[in-house]
This record gives sequence, C-alpha cells and structure tokens, in this order.
Amino acid sequence: MRLFKWSKAEATFLDEIDAEHREIFRAAGELHEAILAGVAAPQVQEILKRLIAEFERHFRHEERLMRSVHYPIYDWHKRQHDTVRKRLRQFLPRIESGETGAAHLLLEFFAWWLKEHTRLTDCMMAAYVRNHERAMAVAS
Repeated sequence: MRLFKWSKAEATFLDEIDAEHREIFRAAGELHEAILAGVAAPQVQEILKRLIAEFERHFRHEERLMRSVHYPIYDWHKRQHDTVRKRLRQFLPRIESGETGAAHLLLEFFAWWLKEHTRLTDCMMAAYVRNHERAMAVAS
C-alpha cells in the first residue's frame, strides 16, 4: 500500500499549490519506499533533506500567499506549518544518528498530517484566496 498518494481529495484548485502538494507527496513516497527497501542511511538522509526543502519552499509560498490576501486565520495555519518544522528539527538528528525507528515515526506523522492539512486547512485557505481573487476582479 502506498502511504503517500496525492488524489483529488487533496486538491485545493490553486494550480501552484496543488503542484507543490503533488511534489511533497511524491518526495514523501520516495522516502517511504527507500526506508522500506532498507536503503543505506546516507541515501535516506539525502531524500529526507530534499523533502524538508520541499516542505519549507511550499510553506513559505503559502505563507506569502496568505499574507498577500490578509487571510484572517493566518496565524492558525502558520502554527500548523511550524508544527512540521519543529518535528523535522526533532527527528532529523535522530535519523542522522542512525536511530532505526525515527524515520518510521516521522513518516507516520507525515502520512497523517499531510492528508489532514491538505484536505482541511489548505482547502480552507484556497477557498479564501479564490474568493478574494473573484472579489478583486469584480472590484476592478
């Protein structure tokens, strides 16, 4: 079973955000497959670092977008991003030190968090952005 598979259920209908989400799901899936296959720790760490970079790039993009439209629950949404940032800071050293279960625990967290966040939090934000864009188009 694929733990990380993007589907229409995760669609925000903002093309750039959806493309970024698909890439995060792909990178998380790559990490999952590498761990299951018993790939050497340095390679797992490299995949994880790429995943972290994808998350961070995406989070910065979403946060800029939310600020640009004065998203009223920006702080709540950003706290969710910060939760992932904190988790990554906690788990990366454990994985780098070779702790065998750390990568699995991180993947379990990501599998749950990513689906919940994209399906609820990001869809709420995207609806607000789309409505904001429509209101701006009507006003101009």
